Amino acid sequence: MVVKEIIYKRLSENEIKDSFDGEYWPSQIWNCVRKQYYDRMYPVSIGYESTRFTVLGSALHELIADLLKEEQGINVISEVPIRIPHPSNSEIVFSGRADDIIIIQFTKERYIVEVKSVDDLQDKLRKGFLPKLEHRAQLNMYLRAYPRSHGILLYVDRSNFEMEEIPMNFDQDLYNKTLERSESLHGYLLKRETPPPEAKQNQDMSWQCKYCVHKARCDREQ
Repeated sequence: MVVKEIIYKRLSENEIKDSFDGEYWPSQIWNCVRKQYYDRMYPVSIGYESTRFTVLGSALHELIADLLKEEQGINVISEVPIRIPHPSNSEIVFSGRADDIIIIQFTKERYIVEVKSVDDLQDKLRKGFLPKLEHRAQLNMYLRAYPRSHGILLYVDRSNFEMEEIPMNFDQDLYNKTLERSESLHGYLLKRETPPPEAKQNQDMSWQCKYCVHKARCDREQ
C-alpha cells in the first residue's frame, strides 16, 4: 500500500540527536549504559520499530495536555526545557526538552505529570511491573528541578485509553543513584572505554536488547 510505505519511510527518517560528553537526558540515563555509550560513539537512526513508540507517546502527550488546558482554573505547561547541573561535578548536566511531562499549576499546588503509554496496563500493574524504575527516576529528576511539587506517573493503555495515575514524591536516594549512573557513563565516555553489556546482565533490563540498534556490535564485543 502506498500510504503505508510513505508513513513507514517518514518514521524511519528520524534525526540523530547531537550530544556532547557531559550532557545527559533524564529520559535516557537509566537505559543500558552500553547502549548510551554506543549512541554517542556510533550514532545511527533508531529506525521504525523504536520510532513508532516515540511517535505514539508524543501524540498521547499532546492530546492529554490539550484536554487539561480546556479545564478552567488551572495553568498547564508542556514541552518544558530542563537543565539540572550535577551538584558536585561541573562537567555533568542533565538537560533537554521534557516533552513527556506536563506541569499543572492551580491555587498553591503544582503537579508534575509524566505520561507513559503501555500495552496491557492492568496486567502489568497486577504483576508489579509498573511503575518502571526508569520512569520513576525520570520523574524524580523533574521533581528535583521543580522543588515542592507533587509527582504523578500517568500510565495510558495504548489499546483502550484506560489510565492509571501513580503519585510520587521526590526520592533523594533514587536521585543519588541517578547521579552515580551519570558519573559512570561520563567516565566511560572520557576514557573511550566500552561499558559492560548492562542489559544482557540484568534480567529487568534485558527487554531493551530486543529493540537496540546496536545489538550486532554489542554481540561482537561481548
